[in-house]
Amino acid sequence: MKGILYVVAAAFLVATAVFLSWQKPAVAHEPTDDDVIEQLRLAGSNLSKPHPIDFYIYVPSKEAAQRIASALVHKNFKVEVKPPAAGAGWLTLASKEVVPTSSSLAQLRREMTSLAKSEHGEYDGWEAAIVK
Repeated sequence: MKGILYVVAAAFLVATAVFLSWQKPAVAHEPTDDDVIEQLRLAGSNLSKPHPIDFYIYVPSKEAAQRIASALVHKNFKVEVKPPAAGAGWLTLASKEVVPTSSSLAQLRREMTSLAKSEHGEYDGWEAAIVK
């Protein structure tokens, strides 16, 4: 009888663990700059050529977005300030042609993150068109 209780208890514990693991949301992998570069390569993009790249910075106010835009214009970015597609705050959308390398995008990430933090905002990454 004791043996059956152990088997039932073990089965219950396994079933509970499986059920609880199904209840936890999967942790999404946040893509790195290298992941995005690899996706460009797999799509046939010529990574030795400059790509038009858009950088997204979200901040709480239009004035903050304009201050970031001003700083980026001085660094030869094309910049738009506009409300975001969803949610509150403002978007500073900065565009520049860049050869997409790990080092160049890591440096740009540091700069964009610093600008965003200076205005209590968030840098939300970049996207690029495929260049043949």
